[in-house]
Amino acid sequence: MGGPKTHHLVPRYWLSVFAEDGHVLGRWREGAEYRTRLRGAAAARHFNTDPFAEGECRTVLETYLGDRVDNPAARVMRAIRLGYWPLEETDQQTLVEALAWQLVRTRAFRAWDEQVGEHLFPPMWAAEAVSYVEEHSGRALTPEQRLQVFYAALRRSPSASVITDQRMALRSAIRAFERVRAFLSADERRLVLLRSDRPLLVIGDSGVVLRRQDGAHGITPPLLSATSQLLAPLSPQHLLISTTRSHYRPEEVLTPKRAAKANTGAAAWWQEAVYRLPSMPWPARLRIPGTAPQVRAPALVARPDDGGTPATQPRHPAIRDPELRAILQQFTGASTPATENPEPADRAAP
Repeated sequence: MGGPKTHHLVPRYWLSVFAEDGHVLGRWREGAEYRTRLRGAAAARHFNTDPFAEGECRTVLETYLGDRVDNPAARVMRAIRLGYWPLEETDQQTLVEALAWQLVRTRAFRAWDEQVGEHLFPPMWAAEAVSYVEEHSGRALTPEQRLQVFYAALRRSPSASVITDQRMALRSAIRAFERVRAFLSADERRLVLLRSDRPLLVIGDSGVVLRRQDGAHGITPPLLSATSQLLAPLSPQHLLISTTRSHYRPEEVLTPKRAAKANTGAAAWWQEAVYRLPSMPWPARLRIPGTAPQVRAPALVARPDDGGTPATQPRHPAIRDPELRAILQQFTGASTPATENPEPADRAAP
């Protein structure tokens, strides 16, 4: 297979300004420190590889990111660090696209997107079952029958893996990028650059982080609020902020307090490690949580192999029409007994 096999979640040109002699000092989630070369920092094997394409086409997204996103953005960020600010409109758009990509080319976003898919698939499957039953019965169902069919199919929905498209992760990232780019390009938003005379900033393997108005941090591009800020440490001494707020003054400096907020975001949402200059002490206010942010929630519905119905699952009427049960059985490939999850006798239909 042609093309690069190791893909950086944070581009090497970006990481390099947090390095000395080609090395950065990282800290794992559990708190252990380690020294690593740039080629091994914030990287993953085949992260952007197309599983179905052949030859060089397998890494077409990674090649695109390198040639069309990272190379132009590296020139703009280098100019910013040299003191060129504010930017020309074309350079600002180049920077906005790089920031938008950085929010979605991470393990954190991919894990979040997979969990959303797992939780949304069962109700989507159940809604499709209702349409299938109506089509094959040749009649419209009553509201009560629709509800019965929906919950019967919901309880028997298979795992989302039965329809998993191995390209879905790449497609989701591209769709999310388009939403984030539109969000960052909105007329009411502006880019603010804060500088300091000494190194204050660290960077996580997500590169950038969202900060909501209430101070909480997140990585959910499809759920962006209009007031969310995007914090991007361009170097240990340069913090770029995309914001709608107007209280920042021209030539405002990066204070330890503002740097602490950015570093807290980096610590809250990195998946593997936080990186800093080897000669720079860890910021005192950097928080190192002990668990990954993406904690898988319990399944929303019972699976056939669960060994029973969860105690918290609500009771729903079973399908009492034999014709509808038979049609739904064809759709789900599982039995739908009339006595399944029955209602109390005093509420049963006559």
